[in-house]
Amino acid sequence: MTEQRGVSLVESLAVLAIIGLVLAAAMPNLEEFKRKSDLVRLARQIAADALRCRMEALTSCRNVGLVFGDVEDRSYYVMVADADNDGVSRADFVRGVDRALGPKVWVHFLSGGTRLGVPAAWKVPDPSGSGVLDNRGLRVGSSGIMSFSRTGGATPSSVYFNDGRDRVLAVRVNGEVGRIRALLWRRGWRAWREVRL
Repeated sequence: MTEQRGVSLVESLAVLAIIGLVLAAAMPNLEEFKRKSDLVRLARQIAADALRCRMEALTSCRNVGLVFGDVEDRSYYVMVADADNDGVSRADFVRGVDRALGPKVWVHFLSGGTRLGVPAAWKVPDPSGSGVLDNRGLRVGSSGIMSFSRTGGATPSSVYFNDGRDRVLAVRVNGEVGRIRALLWRRGWRAWREVRL
């Protein structure tokens, strides 16, 4: 007599149930990892585009900046070059005087659910250590433009994004040397943490 070996239907269902439980337990961790990695990817993209702006400003001997904005509740930024030697301005960009050097970069494509700004209810500490941030999301003067000059300097600026849940990303530019840094904060954290770019 020969023995037949195999797996019964009950055993197969038990294995599938165990796999389902393991996946269900892992899903929140995967979602958490994805949200964090999306913000890091956004930080790296903005830093790379800001560096491109700086290089373009140096090589073309004109001011170049990243113009940030919202359209229908969706955040974007676009690289814009000064065309009339008065610096990159939002008004000149809207009128078509200062020209875009590429397409708009939509933030939600880089980091799903992420928007420009800081929810006021979160009471996010200012990375500089002076109180809490307001909800504007941009600290680049009144223009909302991260601008780089033909001499390599930059407008001191900070741009803040939130993931809609519990994290805030800050991309900051040092005005004198144009150095770009990214910081991450999460509700419950006492201090910001550096993001490696």
